[in-house]
Amino acid sequence: MLKDTNQMTMDLSPYQGLYEAIIPQDHILRKLKDNIDFSFVNPMLRKQYCESFGRPAKEPEMMFKLLFLKKLYDLSDEQLISRAQTDMAHKYFLGLSPEDKMIDPSLLTKFRKTRITEDILEDMLKETIQQAIQKGLVKSGTIIVDATHTEAAVRAKRVTQVLRDLTRTLRKEIYKHEYDLSEKFPEKPSIEADLSEEIAYTYELLEQIQSGVEASDNAEIKALYNRIRELLDSDRIRQIRSKDDEDARFGHKTPTSTFFGYKTHIAMSDDRIITGLEVTDGSKPDGEQLPNLLEKSKRNGVAVKEIVGDMAYVSDSNLAFCEEHHTELYAKTNSAVAAAANAQLEEGFSYSKDAHMMQCPAGHLAMRVEKRDAANGNTYYNYYFSAKKCKTCPMRDKCRVGKSKGRTYSVTCANDAHKARLEFESSEEFSDKLRIRHRIEEKNGEMKTAHGLRRADSVGLAAMRLQAYFTAIVVNMKRIVAVIPG
Repeated sequence: MLKDTNQMTMDLSPYQGLYEAIIPQDHILRKLKDNIDFSFVNPMLRKQYCESFGRPAKEPEMMFKLLFLKKLYDLSDEQLISRAQTDMAHKYFLGLSPEDKMIDPSLLTKFRKTRITEDILEDMLKETIQQAIQKGLVKSGTIIVDATHTEAAVRAKRVTQVLRDLTRTLRKEIYKHEYDLSEKFPEKPSIEADLSEEIAYTYELLEQIQSGVEASDNAEIKALYNRIRELLDSDRIRQIRSKDDEDARFGHKTPTSTFFGYKTHIAMSDDRIITGLEVTDGSKPDGEQLPNLLEKSKRNGVAVKEIVGDMAYVSDSNLAFCEEHHTELYAKTNSAVAAAANAQLEEGFSYSKDAHMMQCPAGHLAMRVEKRDAANGNTYYNYYFSAKKCKTCPMRDKCRVGKSKGRTYSVTCANDAHKARLEFESSEEFSDKLRIRHRIEEKNGEMKTAHGLRRADSVGLAAMRLQAYFTAIVVNMKRIVAVIPG
């Protein structure tokens, strides 16, 4: 339970003067303590504690500040507590006396897992944004959106190896606690076995030991058994790449490189205050998160009128969503759509207006054309050329039609909406807006390099979400104290 705030008294230490003598006025922790109001934490978390039972808990505000320090300096729990015990700036920031003893690091784990929910993380981030707005640090209605990747805390494995690791762990526990059950183990497949063989073996193993597991008093064996059964029956086993982190997924950093982990999707004001956050596994496309980021930014008090991003955010659905919410999207259209809108032909190809047919570089006309209307409103034309003429054409090795199996040439004609979009993107206003996009890339670099977002602290989406939100809270508060007057 929490202490009654009416009964709390200030502990006057004879060593309080050390803080004034040791901590400079421009120290970041002094500036944070003097300029950021942390009093929102206790009432926000009060519902997470029992009001009338249990030993008095450490104040949520102090626990919050410890997690804040952890991300500010990118420390492990043990490093944080060890440093806070001897660092006077840490104790001053925490509101402790110089001689006070620090908590056991295990209490941080309990606080993270039992006190902080997803809704509370949202409220905490919102509080930092509100304080920035109240101090006049969010002046415009422009947000910049981007995503940054975080490597998982564990190494990815082949699906077959993940399943093999799970069954090995189950057999180990049975050998330790229910040895008689081990006599029912079927013969293991060879190390070269493929996934289908490993799945078949696992089903047989579960079938053989089912009655014994049900009769067992060992909770760990039952939990492992049920976990493996659920993964197989739901076919989720084909998706996971680590038995320790079932949420992490592969994603692309570039067209030729991948990563295994998570993505943090960020909305940031052009004043460099993070206004919205969404955390997903690494496989999720950036563009799908735009509606969430816009809605969260608005809920957090930002009057969004413009969004700046890269081409990943341009889609018919996102453009329609932005229009519905009276928001302008400044992001370059994918080059394939741009080419379609301009209907540019490859060198040597031309359209014969007289014959109403496509003409190849060798001067031959297509024999026929097929028209197809796509769901996005674009129109596709496939022009079919003579295979006989292409076979004997001297330009066949240099011509795309000559090399293609179907002897076809395709042209895409964009709809009016796409053409209007591209005209807007060619304006000077559009180019000016895109010049601020680098700011969010700088923010991503700060979060990853200075505050540990490059790699996950723990496993699972929930742990990754907490890490990302606290990192965002840290950089927001840093930004506030960096730009406030004085």
